[in-house]
Order: sequence, then C-alpha cells, then structure tokens
Amino acid sequence: MRDLRSTFLFSRIVFVLTAVLFADCLFAQTDIVVRGSGKRYPLAIPELCFQTEGNAAEAREIDDVLGRNLDLSGYFEILSPEVFVETPGKCDPSTFAYSDWSVIGAEGLVKGIVRGSPDNITVQLYLHDVQRQQVTLAKEYSGHPSQSKAIAQRFANEIMRVFTGKPGIFGSQISFSSRVGRFKELFVMDMDGTAIRQLTDDRGIAISSSWNPEGTGLVYTSYRRRVPELFFIDSLSRKIKQLTEGPMLDLGGQFSADGQVILASQSTGTQSDIVLLNRDGSLRRKVTNSFGVIDVSPKWSPDNREIVFCSNRAGGPQIYVMDVEGRGARRVSFVNSNYCTSPAWSPDGGRIAFVCRAEGNFQIFTARPDGTNPLQLTSYGSNEDPEWAPDGSFLVFATTFGKGSLYSIAIMNPDGSNVRQITKSRTSDTDPAWGPVP
Repeated sequence: MRDLRSTFLFSRIVFVLTAVLFADCLFAQTDIVVRGSGKRYPLAIPELCFQTEGNAAEAREIDDVLGRNLDLSGYFEILSPEVFVETPGKCDPSTFAYSDWSVIGAEGLVKGIVRGSPDNITVQLYLHDVQRQQVTLAKEYSGHPSQSKAIAQRFANEIMRVFTGKPGIFGSQISFSSRVGRFKELFVMDMDGTAIRQLTDDRGIAISSSWNPEGTGLVYTSYRRRVPELFFIDSLSRKIKQLTEGPMLDLGGQFSADGQVILASQSTGTQSDIVLLNRDGSLRRKVTNSFGVIDVSPKWSPDNREIVFCSNRAGGPQIYVMDVEGRGARRVSFVNSNYCTSPAWSPDGGRIAFVCRAEGNFQIFTARPDGTNPLQLTSYGSNEDPEWAPDGSFLVFATTFGKGSLYSIAIMNPDGSNVRQITKSRTSDTDPAWGPVP
C-alpha cells in the first residue's frame, strides 16, 4: 500500500489498419442497448477460418484473446464452444445460418478469416447482430503474425465502441510489485493478466510505480540502496535512471499530464512534504511544508490543478485535496474511519478512490472531490492500492479476497461490481498502476 505504513508500449505493437470493409454509416445502423450489471450480451466467438501458408500459429490465438478480453469487460457472456451447432470451417462469413446461433441464445456473433503466410497475415473480422441478421462491424487488419494479439485487442476495442460509444482499453498495461525471494520487484502485464514479465532486478524493494504519459516507462520507488529513492525505468529496454539522491527519503511519484513534472513526497525526520520535481528528479518546489506533519501519497487531478493526498495534519491519516500551490486543503474522507490512505483521482475528475480501515480490515471507498456521496466498494478480505483504468471504466487494486494473507491483483467496476482476479501468483502482488492505451 502506498501510504504511511510503507514508509510508506511496451514495445508498442504497430500494425496497419488496411481497410474498413464497410462505411462509417454502419455504426449508425446499430442500435444496441448497453445493459446494466448482471445482464450480459450473449456473444459467440467460433474459431476463425485460416487460409494461411505454412505455420502462423500466433494467429490462432485471436479468438481466444477476443473472448477473454470481452468477458473481462463485464458487458458480454461469452458462449461456450460446447453449445455451438454450426459445423466448424464455414469460412465465408456471408454463407452461414443465423438460426444456428439464435437457437443457442447468441445475440452477437464474431466471424473472421485469416489469410497470409508465416511472415504476414491479413485478418478480416466481423461482428454480426444475430437477431437482425446483419453485420454490425467489419474491419480488416494486416501485420506480422506476432501482432495477432494486438489485432484482437484492437477489434475488441472497436466492439466496445459499438456497445458503449467509446473505445475499450484492451491492450493497455498494468504494472505491479511482487515478491521475488526476499525482495520485491516490479512486473508488468496486459490488463487481462497475461504476458507477465519482470521489469526490475533491484534486489531490494521496488514499489509505487506510475506510468509516464507515453506509456513507455515508469517512475517508481526503490530501496536498492537501502533508502527510498525515485528511479525511472524504460519498459522496453529496462534501462534504469536514478532520479533522486540525497538525505531526503523520496516516495511515490506521478508524472503530470505533459510529462514534465513529477509529483512526489519527500521525508526527513518526522516530517514529510509534497513536492514537485523536474523530469530529472531535481526539486522544482515544495507544495507543503508543515513542521511535524506527514503529507504523502500525492496524486494529480485530471487537469493538474489540484492534488489529492494523505495527511495526518488533523490527527490520524485522512484524505485531503488542495490546489497545486498547496492552498485550500479540504478533507475528502468522511467514512467513519480513523485511518484512510492511498488516494487516486478518476480520469473524469468525478470521484476519488481511497482506502480506509473498516470492518476490521482495509476496504476501498470512493467519494466526490468535495467529500460527498461516499461509497464503500469492497467488504471482504483486505483491499488496498486502488488505481483507475485510463478511461475510468475499472479500478485495479490488490486484494486477499478474504482467503488469507497473500494479495492478488484484481479489477472491478467503479461501483464495486464485476470483480475479477487478474493475477494468481504464489506470492503477494501489490501496488498496481494502469498505463495508457497504446
């Protein structure tokens, strides 16, 4: 948890969208009602048809990636292939029987054809409205077979656009901290929990990561030299640059929207202040400077005009908001708890997530920036480190799920519904941070 207790793209996958098979007016023909929680849209995703030369094995994961990501969204019920009636291998998307899919309850159907060679593939993907018996969305993509996963993520985002009016966030990355022996290192994964890889090998404690606006690297806190300092790591090359060094203990770190300023906290003795740092880690100015007060865990508002942070200025740690000059601090956390920490501001500016001690454990809450309308999102196990998805559609957090002391990374909707476990490691995974959509 990035708080008082813990001293508190990647390789951007580039592929070419070679053609839009139908005009944009195709979207205007769509009148799909977005369903509420618990009413998922039944969607069938049969195996794609392959007309490739040689072995393009990577392309065979496209339908799996589509199903896994769309299921994760909470909008879709992905039907099991076991109930499919249609015989596999019907490769012409226009010559199949809609009745084969309506009879099993499918309302949506994804069809596709993959053509090409081991070095290049062309993928045609179609979303059908089974009830209306018409194509709702059609796209064609071209690229290397190794880019198949990115193609599937791109089409899943287009499907989300049809259903919600805005593109999805599939293809974005989540960083987190996890134990490696007696150390804690940074890892990164796709938002669906796949493609996990270790970033750091500090042989210390690496925590509190935060992505730069480009999604190409992270600022994080490391105890690799026995005291907390800020470092920046390139997520592709894994090249590390130390940003701070000296008698101050540097914690947290979040880039401004333009990537030119880092918001962090610096501690010495019994005092911890919110500071603004330049990209190179040099001090730009202090935002807070109150003797004996601990101000930590700062996060930007979406417009970078305000800062939410944790402070013990009135006794126990609580959540406050102030302007970027350090003026007008007001309390946000009014949830009948004497210990609140780990704030995170939603991308639309409408809610602030934070953690409070409640019901004998740590639970996640949200409230409006003025402290009104507090909502408790979790109520079982211990839940910490909330961070928002780049479009505000999910919260990622660390949780024990009430099953012991080991933490896993999970995501949930902003109202606390649709909780999904993302990591299932044998050691605790904590401190998640959601990167931008590539």
